[in-house]
Amino acid sequence: MRLFFGLSLPDDVRSVTRACAEEAAQRVPGRYALPENHHITLAFLGDVPEKRLGDARDVLARCAAAFPAPVLSLDGFDCFGRRTNGILILRVTSCPPLLPLHEQLVQALTEAGLPADPGPFAPHITLARHAVMADAMPACPPVSFSCTRAHVYLSARDEAHVLRYTPLETVCFSSAGSGN
Repeated sequence: MRLFFGLSLPDDVRSVTRACAEEAAQRVPGRYALPENHHITLAFLGDVPEKRLGDARDVLARCAAAFPAPVLSLDGFDCFGRRTNGILILRVTSCPPLLPLHEQLVQALTEAGLPADPGPFAPHITLARHAVMADAMPACPPVSFSCTRAHVYLSARDEAHVLRYTPLETVCFSSAGSGN
């Protein structure tokens, strides 16, 4: 099982990221992600035996329980990699910052004998891969939202070989009641 920890987007925010991707696609050619796959990765685990899913969930639950529910904001378009073959993203800022949570997750995964990609870590939403960046990008609307839950996601291709991210487990942050 190919797993990662991440944050889902509320439907209204996903509508905004979809619109951002559609507008960017008019200027930036690339392989665009399905809008239903838009998320914010907290930590990438990679291949994990199915029998260890519960252990991964426990790591996420322990770390999230000690972390306040973050307020996230979309912070504009950016690119990872080369401008001629990069990854088009929407940057995300968070209060509190997500880096300490990422570091705690990586440490806890390592201590549990689970795989963990240590980084670098930069909160973002991936819009497209193999993107050829334009000199001018559209503006990203100012959107902020609370995130009360984190998920263990499965990354797998469906019968049509389309990549899908499916939440398998959900845990709450320390000050979480309900929400996305």
